[in-house]
Amino acid sequence: MIENKYNITLGSDPEIFICNDTEIVSAEGLTNGTKYDPIPITDKGHMIQEDGIALEYNIPSSSTCKEWIDNHQFVQNYLAVLIKANGYKFSKERSSEINEKYLQTEQATTFGCEPDFNVYTRDFNETPDSNTNLRCVGGHVHIGYPNPQDETTEKIVKMFDIYLTLPALFKDNDLRRRELYGKPGSFRFKDFGVECRALSNFWIHSEEDMTWVWEQTIKAVNCVLDGESDVLIEAYSEQVREAINNVDLKLANDILLIIENSEKKEKITI
Repeated sequence: MIENKYNITLGSDPEIFICNDTEIVSAEGLTNGTKYDPIPITDKGHMIQEDGIALEYNIPSSSTCKEWIDNHQFVQNYLAVLIKANGYKFSKERSSEINEKYLQTEQATTFGCEPDFNVYTRDFNETPDSNTNLRCVGGHVHIGYPNPQDETTEKIVKMFDIYLTLPALFKDNDLRRRELYGKPGSFRFKDFGVECRALSNFWIHSEEDMTWVWEQTIKAVNCVLDGESDVLIEAYSEQVREAINNVDLKLANDILLIIENSEKKEKITI
């Protein structure tokens, strides 16, 4: 287990599709929660809401991997009971063309609540055109760390791409989500630290993947706060961005092997 040396906390607000036996359906009206007025289901920060046609949930900040997993599973179990009572189940799809009949409301055609920022272009990402039947779901990671500074936050976003967004290419085979969201370097500044927005929700469906996200995120932030990230960012960030944008698995694998081998050498030297 990666040591959480800096009392880093992780939160999240994943979106998730629901479906019947034949297709993804709209979750509109199931919770009556919205981005601006989510419904609390505990007094600790567990909340549920809707984002377009998808369900969304919020977990409180977690300071251990076990707490992180427990928080996700608690809300997922709550939602599973709710949707089962209405004849639905969770879908593991990360993007999908949605039947037109579910896209007739204002909520269903509203994308996002505010734009996100791109650490590489140093500009806002374009808001997607809502004139499409394509919908997607994200698995954003909220990172709290001591004394947040903009420069440190931007380094964390780049290291997040190196340690999570890049290797996630081998875990998440969805190729369409980035037509709308999830470009490398996508983030929002937060008072507590940063919201990294590149990942889909592929990782919320198993303890193994939730553990992977926890450990890789802690590893990325440790690297920045240890003062060891500059070399990696300088050497690999542009290649990492290229590999993610082009889904270039060979380039991604080459970069990951180089970093893995260099880490092994450092451990042997120590």
